[in-house]
Amino acid sequence: MSQVKHSAAKSLRLRLLEPLLHLGFALTGVGTVLLGSILPRLSTQWHLRDKDAGLLLLVQFAMSASGALLVRRNFWKTLACGYGLMSGGAFAIFLLQQRSLPAFGVFGLGLGLAMTSTNMLTGRRYPKRMGAALALLNFSWSTGSVACPLLAAQFLRHATGSTAFGLIGLIALPFAFLPLLGDREGLHASAVPGPAPAGMKEATTIAYFAFLAFLYVGIEATVGNWMSTYASRTTAWTFAGSTLAVAVFWAALLLGRALTPVMLTRMPEQRLYRVSVFATIAGVLVLLSAHTPLTILLGAAVTGLSLAPLFPLILALFLAEIGGSNNAGWVFAVAGMGGAVLSWLTGIVSSDTGSLRIGLMVPGSAALLMLLMMGWRRANPTPSVNVLQPTMGGKV
Repeated sequence: MSQVKHSAAKSLRLRLLEPLLHLGFALTGVGTVLLGSILPRLSTQWHLRDKDAGLLLLVQFAMSASGALLVRRNFWKTLACGYGLMSGGAFAIFLLQQRSLPAFGVFGLGLGLAMTSTNMLTGRRYPKRMGAALALLNFSWSTGSVACPLLAAQFLRHATGSTAFGLIGLIALPFAFLPLLGDREGLHASAVPGPAPAGMKEATTIAYFAFLAFLYVGIEATVGNWMSTYASRTTAWTFAGSTLAVAVFWAALLLGRALTPVMLTRMPEQRLYRVSVFATIAGVLVLLSAHTPLTILLGAAVTGLSLAPLFPLILALFLAEIGGSNNAGWVFAVAGMGGAVLSWLTGIVSSDTGSLRIGLMVPGSAALLMLLMMGWRRANPTPSVNVLQPTMGGKV
C-alpha cells in the first residue's frame, strides 16, 4: 500500500514539474529582456549615459554566459542555484538601484545557470524526443520575452524600474525549490550524439561556430536591448510606445522560430541560412533609416523574422560536426558573450558619436561579418549532414 502511495506521489510530482519548468523558463525570458525593455526609464531615473547603460548590459550578459560554463553534472543543483542567484540579484538591484552593477552580475549569472540547467534537464528527461521537447521549452522562453516589454510598460506606470527587478526576484525565489519535485535521473550529463573531431580540426570547428554564434547572439541581444531606447529617441515615442517596438521584435522572432520547420520543407538549410543573413542585414538597414513609428515597427519585424532561423541552423550544423566533443560547451558560453560585448560596444559608439543610430551599426557590421564567414565556409567546406534536426533553438 505504501509503495502505491509512493508511486502516486511521484507521479503527481512529475506532472507538476513539467509545467513549472516551463513557467520558470518563461520567467528567464522575462529576466533576459527586462533590462533592455526598461533601459530608457532606468537611464532617466539613474542619470545614465549610453556607455553606462551599455556597461549594465555587458555585465548581465557576460555573467549569464559564464553561468553556462558552470553547468556540468548536477543539473538540479545548478538549477536551484540559478534561480536563487537570480532572485538575490534582482532584490539587490531593487535595494541598491544605481549602485547595483555587481547585482546585475549576480542576476545574469543566475539566468545563465537556470537557462542552461533547464535545457540540459529537458534533453536528459526526453532523450527519444529531445528536439520536440526543447522546441517547446524554447517557445516558453520566447513567450516570456514577448510578454516582458508589454507588461513592463503597464507596470512602470505606477512603479520605478528597480521595482520591476524586485518583483522578478520575488517571483523567481519559489523556483529555486523545483529540485524537490524532480527525480534523480536528470542529475548527470549525458553525451550528445555525434562525431567528435580531434586535434586541429576540433579546435578550428569550435572556433568557427563559437564566433558565428557570438555574432548571432550579439545581433539578437543588441537589437532587442537597444530597441526601446532607439525608438523613443528616433520617433519621440512615449515609453509605452517604444516598448511596443521591442514586443514586435521578440514576437517576430517567436513567429519565425515557429515557421522555420515549414520553410525547411521548401528549401535546404544552407539556402535558408543565406537568405536569413541577407534579410537580417536588410532589417537592420530599415532600422537605421527609420524616422517614423511605422518604419521602426517594420524594421523590428523584419529583423526578428530574419534572425529566427539562424541559431537553430548554426547549432544543428555545429552538433553534426562536433556533437560528441567534451569542449562543445564553449560554443554556448562564447555565444552568450556576444550579447554582452556587442550591446556594450553599441553603447560606447553611441556615447562617443552622440548618435544611437550610428551605434546600431555595430549589429549591422556583425551581420555583414556573418555573411563574409558564410562565404569563407562555402570556399572551405567540411563534411556535414544534410538534414536539419530540431535543436535547442534558445538561450543557454
